[in-house]
Amino acid sequence: MFVARIIDAVMKSPNWPRTVLFFTYDEHGGFYDHVPPPKACPPDDLQPTLESEDVPGKFDRFRVRVPMIAISPYAKKHYVSHNVYDHTSILRFVQARFNLPALTARDANARPPMDMFDFEQPQFVKPPVLPRAIEDPRFLNQCEDTTRTHYTDEAATGQ
Repeated sequence: MFVARIIDAVMKSPNWPRTVLFFTYDEHGGFYDHVPPPKACPPDDLQPTLESEDVPGKFDRFRVRVPMIAISPYAKKHYVSHNVYDHTSILRFVQARFNLPALTARDANARPPMDMFDFEQPQFVKPPVLPRAIEDPRFLNQCEDTTRTHYTDEAATGQ
């Protein structure tokens, strides 16, 4: 419901005709992904600071995939991109739009998600009417119980 409220507010805004809202996650939530993370351009020459018990690694690989949704009058209808993006792809999109320089080698080499848009023929100049998000109290209570149990178990075990 929170996301629905934000999207609804953006679409009702007078700025809607020139807006893009990227909706993504900062992590995958612990779910298995059958696609191994691809190699990435290191952001700079700095190496990670690792402790003796850490797994060796560098900043040269992406992590598990997370969803990203582009909400805009220019977003392609029913489109699913099959390109590899990362969080700096959003930064690269802004840099390309406003002709700004890159901050690191990672965003300089990131692919901006331009394929998600049709800037010649916007599909949603008049925002679509979204169905009302409905909360199912049984599901909501189940989620709250699961979350409460998870964090209580973590506190008890120190994990």
